[in-house]
Amino acid sequence: MEHYRVNSKDILFILKEQLNYGSLCSLDRYKDLNEKALDMVVSEAIKFAQEVLDPLQAIGEKWGVQMKDGKVSCAPEFREAFKQFGENGWIALANDAHYGGQEFPRMMDIVTHDFMYGACQSFAMCPGLTLGAAHLIETFATDEFKERYVPRMLKGEWGGTMALTEPNSGSDLSDIQTTAFRAGDHFKIKGTKIFISWGDHDLADNIIHLVLAKIEGAPAGTRGISLFIVPKIRVKPDGSLGEANDVVCEKVEEKLGIHASPTCELSFGSHDGCIGYLCGQENKGLSHMFQMMNAARIGTGVGGMAIASTAYQNAVAYTKERIQGSDITGQKKGQVPIINHPDVRRMLLWMKAMVEGMRSMAYTGALWLDLSLETTDADKKAHYAALVDFMTPIIKAYCSEMGFRVCETAMQCYGGYGFCSDYPIEQYLRDTKILSLYEGTNGMMALDLMGRKMRINDGAPVRAFMEEIGSFCKTNQNHPRLGGSVKELGRMVDKLMEVSTKMGMLAMSDLPQWASNTYPALLSFGDACMCWRLLDMALAAQKAIDGGKNTPFYQGKVSQALYFTGATLPLAVARLESCVREGREIVEMPEEAF
Repeated sequence: MEHYRVNSKDILFILKEQLNYGSLCSLDRYKDLNEKALDMVVSEAIKFAQEVLDPLQAIGEKWGVQMKDGKVSCAPEFREAFKQFGENGWIALANDAHYGGQEFPRMMDIVTHDFMYGACQSFAMCPGLTLGAAHLIETFATDEFKERYVPRMLKGEWGGTMALTEPNSGSDLSDIQTTAFRAGDHFKIKGTKIFISWGDHDLADNIIHLVLAKIEGAPAGTRGISLFIVPKIRVKPDGSLGEANDVVCEKVEEKLGIHASPTCELSFGSHDGCIGYLCGQENKGLSHMFQMMNAARIGTGVGGMAIASTAYQNAVAYTKERIQGSDITGQKKGQVPIINHPDVRRMLLWMKAMVEGMRSMAYTGALWLDLSLETTDADKKAHYAALVDFMTPIIKAYCSEMGFRVCETAMQCYGGYGFCSDYPIEQYLRDTKILSLYEGTNGMMALDLMGRKMRINDGAPVRAFMEEIGSFCKTNQNHPRLGGSVKELGRMVDKLMEVSTKMGMLAMSDLPQWASNTYPALLSFGDACMCWRLLDMALAAQKAIDGGKNTPFYQGKVSQALYFTGATLPLAVARLESCVREGREIVEMPEEAF
């Protein structure tokens, strides 16, 4: 049964009519491309997701992950799909041609990630991690190691992971115990890593782990962390495979969801035979790893949005087919499809607005990423880099949180059937939950947003965000149809600045009280960003309507923006007020009272 549903018209509207993504082709790096080439990538990626990855959703859920005699295996169809993924160029879409890349805009990586995750998250994580690991090597390793590893990873011949977490060191990496011992031109690696997504499998001929470890005698804490290339199977100088590298999967975790994705506990050097190679500078491993981590955070948010999107599309299809109850207005005789019931329509409209707003938010951040890297104007480059910095924790936390809520609401549309495995929603709900925990929990993202992102570079990230959204409000506040909602957003932006300033002062005088309210503050920033992107979308739709395209498609863009702004901003303002209330119950309640 086909589960993956996608509305390509909605996607192309955001890319073309709202964001004008073809303008990226004016940048020097992409001068040989045109908008038709970008459109082709979109259509081919959707086709690949529907034809190749969608069937894996059910296959993977049934097969799961098997471990026998120390070997981890996945469904045979997964290996073939990974091979196709690499051969078709989806891993190497935006990478340099020197390593087999196609040099499309980096935005296209994020756009195609949307479709792949929406079709089968469990599978899509594997090539996503491989790309991230390959890009780390491409950025920080020596030319020798770049040539040895990157092309094979981008082709999908070898997989890749990032290995950070340890049994007694979760999000706080300062206490990691994995150690690297100097041994000539390489290091001997010894330690244990847990929760390693796709840490072992049979999809590829080798797996290249990017491992955080401390060199023997390194400074304490995070200042002493280095990054190492640690292959599962040793790689000879000519690129051929040698002997096993003493990287052993001790177990595969049993999880709530993503059952087809092997989450592994890995032992490095339990027999003193694990060799690793320094990637980048000594004691700079954490800063190097954050390149992959930040990309993974954006990818995690996109994953939440993507699964929410297909859950919503399935809910729409179901509510149009499910006949139950009578028309509340009495205008239609007999029983009607449940999409006629006001409460169902409320849920559908909220999901539609949420999915399209999150998609616009993520795609806008992706566009800014390309501009931050490729524009030649130094001031604009810094401005867009600051925007990406600010938006990363919002995209990760808000879209993963709301992605789960959309799946939950989609289940509600199905009634009891949604709770049963006859329909795909219950799997989407389980699969998407992990995303609020991945790559730093959403609580950590809130601390980052309301702490570091408010201070670094003299507040450049928050200033850049406020300049963009403030300029939008000022420009469009007198629009004949949408001006009232834009003014509401403008008032919300003023409130955001007021509360952020108060919280900044609180952070200096009462850190625990400040920290206890950072998460609701992040959600409020997310709500404001959503209204901004939805209203921006509505302006483009209204322009089309005024030009004679008064169709349900464009009318829906306007309606969702007016509804979301009117229904959400009052709640977001109230939430902001709660962030600076004087009550100290969270920090003062005795532990024994919990």
